[in-house]
Amino acid sequence: MKQDDIVAIAEGLRLIEEGVMKIQAVMRAKNMKSIQEVAAQLIPLFQKDDDALTDTVINRLNKTK
Repeated sequence: MKQDDIVAIAEGLRLIEEGVMKIQAVMRAKNMKSIQEVAAQLIPLFQKDDDALTDTVINRLNKTK
């Protein structure tokens, strides 16, 4: 593995960590205890959208229920 690869992986991990922190902050603010609660809020929003990605995301979120 080259140094560029390691740097890219480290950057990706940093972005994941930041994303998790954002999700946790919103969940705390809204007093959500589980990903299922988050999914219940997100599914109606995605269902309003006709984008092809929507079906994939909705199916994925429905699996968490």
